[in-house]
Amino acid sequence: MGNPLFAVQQHQAIRRSISRPLVALVAALLCTPLLAVEIDDNAKHNASSAPQATIPWLSGGIGDDARDEMRKAAASYNVLIVFSDRQGSYLADIPFTVTGRNGQEVVAGVSEGPLLYIKLPAGTYKVSVKIDGAWQNRQIQAGPAGRPVRVNFVGKGE
Repeated sequence: MGNPLFAVQQHQAIRRSISRPLVALVAALLCTPLLAVEIDDNAKHNASSAPQATIPWLSGGIGDDARDEMRKAAASYNVLIVFSDRQGSYLADIPFTVTGRNGQEVVAGVSEGPLLYIKLPAGTYKVSVKIDGAWQNRQIQAGPAGRPVRVNFVGKGE
């Protein structure tokens, strides 16, 4: 019939190998709602330049509430930049720079969401953004606030 002590040891080893992943799975499932709430709360926030910044900007728009909040503030900005992929899904965490005609950097940062509003003095600028590891550039003409020039940057990746 076999060694009964060996059978008991096998049974205990099987129980340990099943219970450890099961405990980890239960723990992960219990923490998931908390994580989802945290992500949802963060998605409602938009980022803006420091109050003393020479060139004010506002980025975000992750979630309906955040987009609505940004649209309310849009009237005071004269540049709107939108980031998306080829399928039309919005992109976030996009590095950007804006340079003037002389090639000097005017403002730079990271857009935390798909919408980036910038308040630039009227003039010609080059906007550069890094999407999918590659920089894309557009020449823009900033005009008065209330009528933002809209620029779309689309990722080249899949």
